[in-house]
Amino acid sequence: MNHLEKNISEFGKQLTEKNITGANLEKLSGLRVDGIVIMGVGGSARPGEMMSAVKKEIGLNIPVVAWKDYGLPDLKSSYNIKKPLYICVSFSGDTEEPLSGFKLLLKKKNVWLAAVTSGGELKRLAMEHDIPLASFPANDLTPRQSLGIMFYGLTKILKAAGLKIKIKDLSKRAISNSFRKEGKEIASYLKDKTVVIYTDELHRHLGYIWKIKLNETAKNPAFNNVLPEMDHNEITGFDGGKFNGAAIFIESASNPRMKKRFKLTEKLLKERGVRVIELKLSGKTEIEKTWNMMVLADWTSYFLAKFNGVPEEEFNIINPKIVIALKKLMG
Repeated sequence: MNHLEKNISEFGKQLTEKNITGANLEKLSGLRVDGIVIMGVGGSARPGEMMSAVKKEIGLNIPVVAWKDYGLPDLKSSYNIKKPLYICVSFSGDTEEPLSGFKLLLKKKNVWLAAVTSGGELKRLAMEHDIPLASFPANDLTPRQSLGIMFYGLTKILKAAGLKIKIKDLSKRAISNSFRKEGKEIASYLKDKTVVIYTDELHRHLGYIWKIKLNETAKNPAFNNVLPEMDHNEITGFDGGKFNGAAIFIESASNPRMKKRFKLTEKLLKERGVRVIELKLSGKTEIEKTWNMMVLADWTSYFLAKFNGVPEEEFNIINPKIVIALKKLMG
């Protein structure tokens, strides 16, 4: 069993705060914040996006901003947040975009700041400046495989800040391998196809999770969008009959009009020669639905990588030539 397969099979072990080590968390006690800013990009951005999507379910009743850029967002004019808690998330601890914002905040006074990471410069700076920190062992994980442990790193920080969130330890209820067969079947439909993934707005983060896993693991072109917006522009791009691809619809029973729109959009794409795959959300809560759909995306991208002939040693990496080229361009 290779590392990627092992990590998918054992994903459930991430869904607990027991694997998270806290440092300086007492400094967050008694805070009165009116918003959370979670800084991260790539795989390290997913925890912030998920937190924003499920905040109501877990009892987090303040704005959550997922910031995926250099520097810092303009909170007062854009979000009306005056007393934010900034949390920098970087799996490696060396991601330059969130680090740029973290370093700016270190220079400011009266700023509430925390970090979630496995190590690198972020952990070093946090320890050096006594910044509240939730850290975890990287082991042989990659950022896109670490959503669970980074999400629970965030919950540990939020609890330390006195936010009374409701989050369960799900490490004993993991059913990762139950999605293996379905993932392999879906992958067989996606071979040699460009993939588009559609969700409603509430589940946009799930569409993006599918996109990045198909991109990075299977080395397969994949893109995502949301309904109803897609029906007002993107759908016309299929009229020419030149799209050699497949469309994954992650359906939600959010309201009857949306269910009807999903069915009609699927029908229109089928009529235009597009292979359509319908996926239903499974789970009792939005959090469980996210974990289940993420594991299904993992298994699908894993088997698609095999069908695409991707060498196992490249499953976990972004093409080094692309990384080198980007570094040269950035200087």
